[in-house]
Amino acid sequence: MKISDIFIGRLLYWMLWLVIAGVLYWMGKGAQHVRDFVPFVLELFALVALCVIVIVATYKPGERITRESLNEDDEQPLIDS
Repeated sequence: MKISDIFIGRLLYWMLWLVIAGVLYWMGKGAQHVRDFVPFVLELFALVALCVIVIVATYKPGERITRESLNEDDEQPLIDS
């Protein structure tokens, strides 16, 4: 089994997870969510915006993002009509 079969996605995306975890740890360790709530929320929004921009900018059409293909035609409806 190859590592690329276990960790799907680009190395950049996994590094982004590490950055997110590090920033959240740093903000939580300093109790920023208690002392400075508004800047905390603004920093979270900025972090989310950065992540979305990085993912959208580096995504290539046709790139595999899930382990199995998503066949929408084969799906069963959740509620029977």
